[in-house]
Amino acid sequence: MKYLHYIYRNARRNPVRSLLTIASTAVTLFLMMILVSFFTINSEVAKGLGEYNRIVAMNSQGFAGQVPISRVREIAENEGVIAATPFSWYGGKYGEEQMPFAQFGVDPETIFKIYDELTIPADQLKAFCEDKAGCVIGSKLAEDRGWKVGDPLPLTGDIYQFDLNLTIRGIYDGPHDRDRRMCMFHWSYLDEGLKRISKGEGAGSGNAGVIVAKCKDSGRMASLCRKIDADYLNTDKPTRTQTEEAFGAMFSEMMRDLQWLIAAIGMAVLVSLIFVAGNAMAMALRERTTEVAILKAIGFNRSLVLNLVLAEAVLVAGIGGLIGSFGCKLLCDVVDVSRYSAGTLPFFFVPWKTALSGLLVSLLIGLLSGIIPAVTAARRSVIQGLRKVV
Repeated sequence: MKYLHYIYRNARRNPVRSLLTIASTAVTLFLMMILVSFFTINSEVAKGLGEYNRIVAMNSQGFAGQVPISRVREIAENEGVIAATPFSWYGGKYGEEQMPFAQFGVDPETIFKIYDELTIPADQLKAFCEDKAGCVIGSKLAEDRGWKVGDPLPLTGDIYQFDLNLTIRGIYDGPHDRDRRMCMFHWSYLDEGLKRISKGEGAGSGNAGVIVAKCKDSGRMASLCRKIDADYLNTDKPTRTQTEEAFGAMFSEMMRDLQWLIAAIGMAVLVSLIFVAGNAMAMALRERTTEVAILKAIGFNRSLVLNLVLAEAVLVAGIGGLIGSFGCKLLCDVVDVSRYSAGTLPFFFVPWKTALSGLLVSLLIGLLSGIIPAVTAARRSVIQGLRKVV
């Protein structure tokens, strides 16, 4: 501890160089926190879904197939199931916007029984259930667009060749890691539109994208998934049923190749940062060659000199890591980053675990960048150091 002041003074000896090293470390770690959080959020949220005891039934062919709407009632009748709802993606556009927010056709009577972590005033839920053209939107979506209860919400069909003329009947809220930028409307309203464009033939109508069910306890979810799949195994539309946690993790798996690419780029950037910080440390020690020799002459042994140099490198990199990692965490807590993502991110935050990992990485960068200069300084003899002219 008695050498802390000495280490601190040495780090401040060339303030411009130290500040540039700190800045480069901070900016690099800040950007890395954004990239890492983008991927870790999906896995973190998927893990958290397990506590809600929900299962998701989809067509065995994936999202390209659909599930008959009659199965919503049949799944809900299984022992151990509280309620079930269809989830059908609409994908319409509001005005001239190019990036649509999430829009789903659901069962208004059961949706908030299944997603009981979401909250909505009772009068707004009642109005939503009674109005077939009504919808509910998330609190973040309402905040972003300035919408309120009673506002019209016309959507222009993109995937489906018909429009929806919705009216906002309620605004729901929920935990910070739940999607609060979503619009939910009556599935029956979507189905009516499908029947109209099929000219009475009913092509495409009577189906749901997926069916979500709420179970009474987690212990029965695995057996329920197997039973539901067995019930529809020999039909023209067999199902693949899994827990909501597994369903959410499936989306993370889809981005696995992209994760490896980002990881490779991140490693390359970190290695470059090690060389930059190492070069700065080597320049600093080159200017202090005589001083290091004098320290040895008055009794400082090699290991102490080695540790002092390493501590200085770790201090500079650690300050940059602290600013970059925790600055990113605090900024994302204060500023709603997802609001500026053009609808691609329903929510965004930097987990504390990610921020701490960033700080540890910065300390490791300092350690690695200081090894060569520290070993060089420790091994140089007193005579060589005193003869060195800088």
